[in-house]
Amino acid sequence: MTERIDLSRADDPRDVVHRVVACLAQGGVVGLATETTYGLLAGALSPPAVDRLRLLAGPASSEPPTLFLRGASEVDDWADVSPEAGRRLARRAWPGPVTLVLPTSERGLAGRLPAEVRSFLMPDGSIALRSPSNRMVREVLRLLPGPTIQVDPPAGPDGAAMGAEDLAGLDGLDMVVDVGPTEFGGPSTVVEVGADRWSVVRPGVVPEDVLARMAGTILLFVCTGNTCRSPMAEALCKVLLARRLGCEIGGLVDRGFVVLSAGVSAMDGMPAATHAAEVVRSKGGSLDEHQSRRAAADLVRHADHIIAMTLDHLDVLLDQVPDAAPRARLLDASGDDIADPVGSDLATYHRTARQIETHLGHLLDELGF
Repeated sequence: MTERIDLSRADDPRDVVHRVVACLAQGGVVGLATETTYGLLAGALSPPAVDRLRLLAGPASSEPPTLFLRGASEVDDWADVSPEAGRRLARRAWPGPVTLVLPTSERGLAGRLPAEVRSFLMPDGSIALRSPSNRMVREVLRLLPGPTIQVDPPAGPDGAAMGAEDLAGLDGLDMVVDVGPTEFGGPSTVVEVGADRWSVVRPGVVPEDVLARMAGTILLFVCTGNTCRSPMAEALCKVLLARRLGCEIGGLVDRGFVVLSAGVSAMDGMPAATHAAEVVRSKGGSLDEHQSRRAAADLVRHADHIIAMTLDHLDVLLDQVPDAAPRARLLDASGDDIADPVGSDLATYHRTARQIETHLGHLLDELGF
């Protein structure tokens, strides 16, 4: 008989977590919800449990067997993420509802799995990895002594994804934890990452255009309020970069580039300064839709290149996110600050724009774009 646990009626959710961990550690198979759908889980070090997992899933599963990771820091242990897009997606999409299919690492932990588990998990030399954001699943992964494999259960009678009640009726399942409806109510997006491209192999709750932004090279320009200098740098960089790539500004994301700006003391939602917008317009760019944003820690962590207008901005950023230091620099490579034109006349804004434009040219040359 499958044990069904209703989490809403549990006296202590932590007890449920420990019961799930104990079941998996002893070779059991558990039905558990992530933020997307309910799935079937088993410990990757137990071939009998993984074989039961395979039989329960059946041949029509819409998602490949997936190894659950605690976070992006573990991806190198299992896969070859030399394609930079794969590393960016792991860093920016996890924890979350994105499954990455990557080449298996010859030097990684995958080679230490039992042979029958490897043949199920990696039949073609690639491995599907995911770091779920569901709090309960993350706690289970934290406490388990070994890796965990997840598969989709077979579809329900009406073709829909199975819920906890449906899973409880499956033969061979040891435990089901009923958490009610999941956060997203749909499948993870499965992305295959190759040496020079990535593609969505199963659509899911994360749209392709969002993934394109996650996979792109992010250039982040930073000033104080994100209404003058950094928005001008963002807009002018887009103009120069599009010109170099031979595309429209709107096509930069498709070419793998995302250009953003933020302020260390910005208030969210403020428009660009009038003179800044006018100067940018005269150079082929636009700040008409600009809304200021704060240089939040997550934004800084996700950026590939962080370009500050002054040394003070750089110091504030690195106090907040010290590990961003290898990716952070001043716009002026000589170490001088870009003076703030706020409150000045239009001629001053033109001079500032020319100064920014000159340094952007050197920056793009240096980065090889």
